[in-house]
Amino acid sequence: MHGTILVVDDNADLRETTHITLSRQGYEVWLAPDGKSAMQLMNQPELGSAVCTVLCDLVMPNGSGTDLITYLRRHHPAIPILVYSGTDDTAFLQGIIQDGVCDWMRKPVSRDTLLQKVRTAVHLFTLRKQQDRYTESAQAPVSTHTEIAPSGIKTLQESQNSATER
Repeated sequence: MHGTILVVDDNADLRETTHITLSRQGYEVWLAPDGKSAMQLMNQPELGSAVCTVLCDLVMPNGSGTDLITYLRRHHPAIPILVYSGTDDTAFLQGIIQDGVCDWMRKPVSRDTLLQKVRTAVHLFTLRKQQDRYTESAQAPVSTHTEIAPSGIKTLQESQNSATER
């Protein structure tokens, strides 16, 4: 398995097609019909810690994609977000990159484009997690003193005494 992808779209046919396409490539796929449902899924610790990419529509009833993006940036900042939308407003889609979105696609999305962007997002997630682990280990306290056992002190003192007697 290559990772877990959360697909969020109010179009049931598109969700299912995306599910099939990604599953055939070895991804585990979770589905949500709207932003609110996606947030509820991500609040489950087992799923929230397993998801490595979120693919979401922007315009949905019951919790928009922009609401979901805000939630994910706050609670799951390492997870890359891919937006796919039917809007023709390229300036708007370019602008959502500033909101923490990894990349965007215009619907309908070709199979090859979808797979390439998901692979890239999963790779980005892996790099972010490695960086987090590196940062955590770099900030871990390091012991700066060495303790010598009492028997070691006695041996040290005896060797210093014999050196001064010579």
